[in-house]
Amino acid sequence: MAPQDTVLKLDFATLDVFTDTRFLGNPLAVVFVPAALRSQLSQETKQRIAREFNLSETVFLHTLDNEPQTSATTREIDIFTTEKELPFAGHPTIGSAYLVLKHLGWSHVDTLLTKAGPIRIAPLEGDTGNNVRAEIPHDVHIHQQTLGGLLDSADVEPGVVSLVRNALSDDPVVHAAELAATPVSIVKGMTFVLVKLLSLDHLARVPLSKRLDFSKVTGLLDEGDWSGGFVSRYYYVPTSESSETAATESDKVGGVTIRARMVELGFEDPATGSAACTLASYLAISGRKVPGVRFAVTQGVEMGRQSEISVEVTTQENGGEVAVKELFLGGTAVVVMISGEVPEEPVVSRKTGTVFEKRLILKYIEENGKEPGTDDELDPEDLLPIKTGRIVRPRPPNFTSLPSLLKAFQDEWDAIVLESYNTKEQLARTREELATALYQHDAAVRVIARLTKERDEAREALSKVTITPTARNSAPSEDAMAIDNEALPESLAEHVNELHVQLTKGRKKRPVPQDWATSDEVAALQTIASTDSAVSQASSLDVNGDYAAIGGADGKVGIYSTEANSVERSFSIGEPITATVWIDTKVILATAKGSVKVYDSGKQTASFQAHAGAVTGLCAHPGKRIIASVGVDKSFVFYDLEALERVSRVYTDSVLTSCAFHPDGHLFAAGTQNGSIQLFHTSNGQLAASFELGPPVHALVFSENGFWFAATGKGQSTVTIFDLRKEGQAAQVKELQTGDAQSLAWDYTGQYLATAGSTGVTVQLYLKSSKSWSEPLRTSTPAVAIRWGPEAKSLVAVSREGEVSVLGAKEE
Repeated sequence: MAPQDTVLKLDFATLDVFTDTRFLGNPLAVVFVPAALRSQLSQETKQRIAREFNLSETVFLHTLDNEPQTSATTREIDIFTTEKELPFAGHPTIGSAYLVLKHLGWSHVDTLLTKAGPIRIAPLEGDTGNNVRAEIPHDVHIHQQTLGGLLDSADVEPGVVSLVRNALSDDPVVHAAELAATPVSIVKGMTFVLVKLLSLDHLARVPLSKRLDFSKVTGLLDEGDWSGGFVSRYYYVPTSESSETAATESDKVGGVTIRARMVELGFEDPATGSAACTLASYLAISGRKVPGVRFAVTQGVEMGRQSEISVEVTTQENGGEVAVKELFLGGTAVVVMISGEVPEEPVVSRKTGTVFEKRLILKYIEENGKEPGTDDELDPEDLLPIKTGRIVRPRPPNFTSLPSLLKAFQDEWDAIVLESYNTKEQLARTREELATALYQHDAAVRVIARLTKERDEAREALSKVTITPTARNSAPSEDAMAIDNEALPESLAEHVNELHVQLTKGRKKRPVPQDWATSDEVAALQTIASTDSAVSQASSLDVNGDYAAIGGADGKVGIYSTEANSVERSFSIGEPITATVWIDTKVILATAKGSVKVYDSGKQTASFQAHAGAVTGLCAHPGKRIIASVGVDKSFVFYDLEALERVSRVYTDSVLTSCAFHPDGHLFAAGTQNGSIQLFHTSNGQLAASFELGPPVHALVFSENGFWFAATGKGQSTVTIFDLRKEGQAAQVKELQTGDAQSLAWDYTGQYLATAGSTGVTVQLYLKSSKSWSEPLRTSTPAVAIRWGPEAKSLVAVSREGEVSVLGAKEE
């Protein structure tokens, strides 16, 4: 590296590549490195210069002594991004070729030497303009893995899964295309993930903010020499393609036009020649284009820098496989700015007004007969001499005397002292704030320790309190009071276990009922009835036959008849309702004040105040004898509907937001505020398993198949399907794009999953025969709760405003 006090003076030029119009195309900086200065220019210095230009690539063109008189035909170039050196890049190669052949007029140069190998360059044959082409070094390799396959792999690390998922597009079509895209390397160390999209509209939806650092994505590229290096996504849409295959070398397959975007690492590239070569090679190989094909790639339209890239691929068949034989990248460029010293003998062109060094322009006219950068003929008579005055600029008047210098030093010293004083003052304030924060932390620790001690003492005291005898138990009880988790009474535990065995055996052999709705019938569902339930701020819904119970945050309950399309009865309970369950003749309501109320045939028969805070979820056991509630007090409570009493309570470590029983009744699931779904054994309240969703769980429901459950989180536009038989990330077997989902309902057969939210109602269909998901129904009807009607031939939904809608088959 050059000493710190040594100043290297290097000339440079800037160009716009893949365009003949300034300020379009892809900008490029070319720094001229004379042979005498080459040893003084280190890699670190080149990287700093590239970072200073802050363009996508900067080229360092190594010139020789006595340019351009030297007859050497090869020039070496180094290509740098703002972060690292590249072995090869397309637009720097075309820009350098244009600069050497067209602008500088070094027609004897036919090779550019890159880290990836020598590249032959030449003017485009038969072209009357300024197009050049380069024979690109290639070693095309198609990788086996995709992003989708990587996410489905059991060996992938959780951090990689999270990194990839966060970098995928929110648009479902673009998202699916990214998962299925094939990574292809043009040479070792240069790889592009080729994402094929369906239309230009989808191409315009590609986000700029979804950064994916492929250096942290392990397992995507094939192992060995092909792993590592530069990796980026390249989005493309084929816009037209010729169907004819020519028979001769001079008339290869022509007419494949493509629109593309290269969006990665937080920026968009106006033109990416290496990516275009990679894409063309891949399409030629996969499409078995023999003997070859031409591509016209347009890139940068969306960012206002349209670039036109041409790629010609010559292929050959070897052992039944098609391989790339020759690869040519073509295009033009335009010089925007060029540096240099003041000409010793400046002259100006009459035609364009451009200033030249006389000896250089005369040499160029002698060889080419044209003006550089144009097709206009230029004669020596068209050059007008310019006279310049070489005047030395005087020093600023403030620094021409000792007093002025002393004043400048004094001002600088005063500024430094003032800055030092301000820094010390800020440091003192920061120390005071830190001391205060440490004191508050210490005080909080002491308070927590005291409260913990008081809690332990209270638990110990309560555990020694005996239960007072009741009328049903005349003998004194010596049982200690249970203050933490409580299991179900033995009789109810036996009921749960017996029902589990019975339902498990019957469910696995249970056929789909004969009159159950078909997928075509579900797809044909539409709104056939709608009415106001008289419940404002509706929050919950449950159905029983042809009736539905609607609860609202205003404390009102409406009983709605789907057959008559009217509210037959309504009443108020005086507390905001958060959840509703209807079992036989009993309507159970949970409230924001922590109570659970039971109404039987229209009359209140029980009221439980078991929660210290709002009840957030309510669900019924498949045996219809037990109901469960969850709340913000981090506990779930079981109630016996026959005895009308609370029978157990279990505390957890997080606020609970939703709940559901397994269809066999032996498991109870609770969604939490911290984004996990915890499964407990119903009989004893012991934790059985835990699954991670991410955001706070909003709703969850079990499938009747017994091993799936669906969950959605607050702020999500998807519903995640979990498999109870798997663990960790592998348990997330499917992610459904449903839009906002606030309520979920699985039908009795486990085929149809209904979702409701602010964006509307959807039905997701799972076909067991093909193991695939589809969406037969999507409406724009907003809803906060949804339930299936008889035989899955209707859906009942209620909106936030209390409007009840029935989706069914329209009578003809």
